[in-house]
Amino acid sequence: MKKTKWSLLLGLLFLVIGLVACGNEETDSSSEDTPSDNGEETEVEEVDLRVVTTMAGTDPAGEVFQEVLDDFENENPHISIENDSQSADAGTIRTKVNTDFSSDNEPDIMFYFNTVDAEGIIEEGKVVNLEEAEGIDLSGFNSMLEQQRHSDGNIYAAPQSGFYEGLFVNEKLFKEHGIEIPTTWEQYEKAIEEFAKTDIVPIAASTEDSYYVVEHYILAAGGMESYTLGLEEQDPAWAEGLENIKKHSDMGAFTPDAGTIDLALAQELFKQEQAAMIFEGSWFWGQLEEVGMGEDVTVLPMPVYADGGETGELVGGASQGWFVSTKSYEDENKKDAVVDLFNHLTSEETILKIAGATGQPPAKGELTDLPEYLKAGHDLVSDAPAVALPINDRINPEAFTHMRTSVPAIISGDKTGEEVLERAQKMAE
Repeated sequence: MKKTKWSLLLGLLFLVIGLVACGNEETDSSSEDTPSDNGEETEVEEVDLRVVTTMAGTDPAGEVFQEVLDDFENENPHISIENDSQSADAGTIRTKVNTDFSSDNEPDIMFYFNTVDAEGIIEEGKVVNLEEAEGIDLSGFNSMLEQQRHSDGNIYAAPQSGFYEGLFVNEKLFKEHGIEIPTTWEQYEKAIEEFAKTDIVPIAASTEDSYYVVEHYILAAGGMESYTLGLEEQDPAWAEGLENIKKHSDMGAFTPDAGTIDLALAQELFKQEQAAMIFEGSWFWGQLEEVGMGEDVTVLPMPVYADGGETGELVGGASQGWFVSTKSYEDENKKDAVVDLFNHLTSEETILKIAGATGQPPAKGELTDLPEYLKAGHDLVSDAPAVALPINDRINPEAFTHMRTSVPAIISGDKTGEEVLERAQKMAE
């Protein structure tokens, strides 16, 4: 009897032990188990990251960038990424980034303008010095990386690709109307004059969203030496450039409603072949390819007529880069994930994948098998006697906004170029 009793007790004990073991195996956890170096399993905490870029809206890189993020998430299932990208048009991204950082809600990683727009967050230490950040890989970049170096000697942003701006010309329309492609200032003015006689608008432009128009007219009037000066210099060529916009408007260069339409509508005019020319950047090729216009369009440097200037001088460079938030980098729960994502986004494979969608010169490697029209743009950069960043990347944003939004008033005769620049200089002080 005693033997039977002890056998029953032992059986019950083994049953309880077995149930406890099974219960432990089935216990749920929000962490993932991954093998460690010694073969044992360790827990990996789930991490949520937020990324802000300008790869949104009409930017052809948007879809490709999302694919890059999806691939990274698939390879790192413990990391979830929120793509909070915003359009670069009309200052949308600037407003968002300023709001996020001022409200202690900065993104973990962002692709943003490494220009006067980033001065505040750099000075406040809200983004990391990439050259001193543990784990950050800056190898393999071309000269675009050095263009990101801040005035304090540090690098806070890693480039994705370079860009150029220029005069996009619909060669088919020029040929149909027997008008010479404008490689000189005289030919440029002649093209305006001749197209103004037709139902084709000479230049698609918003004279209020006139970023590229303002830049190129100032470059034409003063050449690169004048173009790269600051507002405090009050170089007369800047005022002359603004006055030339009025001169050409009076010749019929723009649509009658150019002062009220936005940049997107101006782009549509060109894409619908209702305009012969447009001032745009290399990112515009993506839109042209979508509507099948790539082979009908070529890009030219702005004809420069200034003494000492040279046609071929370009507006361009590498004004955007990948930043890492100091707050995220110093968060031990996020640091490794942030570093891994940054290195993934700035790898040669990713950079070439995104550059392939936009046609812009990559910061690592080289695009191959480019269509002739895209290659022509890359050749513009390599053959340029000088390349400089846009004016709005170099001066007080409020001052430049005043300059471009005053163009309709210059055209109407309510203001002079000199008056606009004097006011802009006071705003920048």
